[in-house]
Amino acid sequence: MINPVAAVQLTASTVVILHGAWWTALSLLALPAPRRRAAAQPSQPSTTVVVPAHNEERLISATLQSLFSANRSEPPDVIVVADNCTDATAELARALGATVLERQDASQRGKPFDLAFALNVLSQRASPPDILVVIDADTTVSQNFFEAIEARIACGARAVQAHYAAGPAETDLGRLRRLAFSLVHWARPLGASRLGLGTTLKGNGMAFAWEVAALGLSGTSVTEDAESTLALARQGVTVEFEPLASVHGYMAQTYAEARTQDARWEGGRGGLTLKAIITAVSSAGHGHLRPIAGSLEVASLPLSLLALIALGAAVPAVAGYGSVPLAAAAAFSLGAYVVIGLIAARASRRDLRALAAAPRFVMHKIGVYASLGSRRSARGWQRTGRG
Repeated sequence: MINPVAAVQLTASTVVILHGAWWTALSLLALPAPRRRAAAQPSQPSTTVVVPAHNEERLISATLQSLFSANRSEPPDVIVVADNCTDATAELARALGATVLERQDASQRGKPFDLAFALNVLSQRASPPDILVVIDADTTVSQNFFEAIEARIACGARAVQAHYAAGPAETDLGRLRRLAFSLVHWARPLGASRLGLGTTLKGNGMAFAWEVAALGLSGTSVTEDAESTLALARQGVTVEFEPLASVHGYMAQTYAEARTQDARWEGGRGGLTLKAIITAVSSAGHGHLRPIAGSLEVASLPLSLLALIALGAAVPAVAGYGSVPLAAAAAFSLGAYVVIGLIAARASRRDLRALAAAPRFVMHKIGVYASLGSRRSARGWQRTGRG
């Protein structure tokens, strides 16, 4: 008879190894730098950028200036949705040339409502845009952002995710989040794209051909990007990763700020795990193989949680109630992924030095996981602090 503790250790280690081995394989594929491609557009499409914003007077100007100064023969149509703002966000956006839609509804706050509001306005236009882009109000885009995105959609992509990188970091926490982003938002999606597979929407730097925009903006929870990834997959639409276009967004720099952000991300994604697995199985059954990777990515566990599971699996193994080689393989698979993924992402030495602060970050994540489901966890949309 199998010892129950050994059975749990076997299961836990296997879960970790499956994640680590797959992510390591993707990171190996991501090692070569992407090659620049020549634009292949016969004409410039009409592109509208939607910028959801709640009290973003500190950052909205930089966001809009980067959008209007990006390489494009004609400036993009930019719509800022000022969501229950009590500051100068709307006034600043108008002064810089954006169209501003103002919403005042305290019962419906947050990005999903803003996107639905903008989509409804655009749907009533005589000529809706060819491409709809979503950019957060705390974000700057690369100079070639529109060139790369528009060229990708001109080549047949219907949903595109740009490289979403963390912005400048002022603290060790900020640098750790930059490292985490480089793994999740660069190494894994780039590796998957080189296998011809899709990725997930990241909520920022997303672009859609108009005919699938409603699906791409269909999420209604605090993790609307993951929800929309699954909605697209159910219709056989693959989210394509575009490494040559990038956006840089503000990340929490203190643990006080990070608690809100992480509770929103981890709690929302956890509730979609079963739905994501069902979507992947359904996609396979319908012969839609490329979107499967995106669905499974939504279902995957966070690296910090996997590290805790690996540690938990090692304890009974060392005590003689499980397999030490299996526990070692689990730890090795995660370590290999982190090392190879960071090499693929060309992580800076300054950011890498922040790994010394990883134990505190893990303790922070333990607190986040402990709070999920309790009264202290995030309910609904909550804005991340700006310091």
